[in-house]
Amino acid sequence: MKIGFVAIHVKDLDESLVFYTELLGFTEIKRFSPEEGVHLVFLKDEEAGKLELVYNQNVSKSPKDSKGSKVTVGLEVQNLEAVLRKLKSKGVEPIRGPIAVPSGEKIAFIEDPNGVEIEFIEGF
Repeated sequence: MKIGFVAIHVKDLDESLVFYTELLGFTEIKRFSPEEGVHLVFLKDEEAGKLELVYNQNVSKSPKDSKGSKVTVGLEVQNLEAVLRKLKSKGVEPIRGPIAVPSGEKIAFIEDPNGVEIEFIEGF
């Protein structure tokens, strides 16, 4: 068994697509609407990892309903500092890190526009 994809429920599909494609380098591979008001977009990374962005316009968008995500997406990177510099140039700051962990990896965290925590891992 292996993970096929991670699904992220988003509050703004266009904003999320810009974040994942332009800032993080994912590529859109499939888009469809399984029912009225629900839009799915699948993205892939440089290898075999996939994300599914789920936008449901029928779900309430009130502030009390959007408390952020309980999901963390871990992305392996070759050079954490280079990734953080690129993100900073686009106005995205880490929420934690960079942190050197005892097992030798370096990690840092950002949030996407939906409150999903993105963890970058160097040396994984």
